[in-house]
Amino acid sequence: MKRLRILFAVVLLIFALPSWRLLDLAAIGSPVELPVALALALWFVMFLIVPIKLFRHQLKVPLLALLAGGFAIGAWHSGPLSKMASRDPEFNHCGSLTYTGNFYPIRQLLTEAHQDDLDARNQLCWIRKLIARVPRSFDQDAEVEFYTKLMRERLLKPELKYRVSLPLIALLHFRIHGASNNIAGAKAVYESLHFWITQYTEEIQNRSYSAWSWPHSNYIQWEYGLVERNWQRLIEGITIETN
Repeated sequence: MKRLRILFAVVLLIFALPSWRLLDLAAIGSPVELPVALALALWFVMFLIVPIKLFRHQLKVPLLALLAGGFAIGAWHSGPLSKMASRDPEFNHCGSLTYTGNFYPIRQLLTEAHQDDLDARNQLCWIRKLIARVPRSFDQDAEVEFYTKLMRERLLKPELKYRVSLPLIALLHFRIHGASNNIAGAKAVYESLHFWITQYTEEIQNRSYSAWSWPHSNYIQWEYGLVERNWQRLIEGITIETN
């Protein structure tokens, strides 16, 4: 029975990092903080507290519950995105308790695949932060033009512009023009999609990584390749008729 407990604990620990990384999708995509905090708390219990309990069966449940509660509170206060300014794309833009937020500062010590992965995800968090900075509504067309120009200047800043960021860039422009009362906003969003495809051209799917990067390199090439292969085809399939 003890060996079975240890085996199960080891399996959970092996999947702790991949599942933690997967939770970044909630941090990047969720418009509110509660789902991210709950997801991180559940991850902490499942992949850390449970293995600890399996390894040290004599540990008291109240102590483990206290640890889980403290982590949940920390996840709530830290938030899915960092508190750093959104002006510089090189800042650490993912929350301190997210996978990317933890490993991005030390990416230079990791494999090439991890560096690209963390750079791309940090860029996604940065654009998600730009979306959060857009006001709820604009009263004048001049304000829309100002924000469109401001966001364009910032989006052109990164030296490496990952194509996987394009869906969030589309959402950013939709958020800007959706906050105005101008019915021509849809056309402006449509036109911006074609512009950003020519700017964000950095692809991960076709890169050559060393053997040290396996299997992480294979997985991220498949994951990011889904967007890199299909986004341009999706945009080209959208047509807006104008009279």
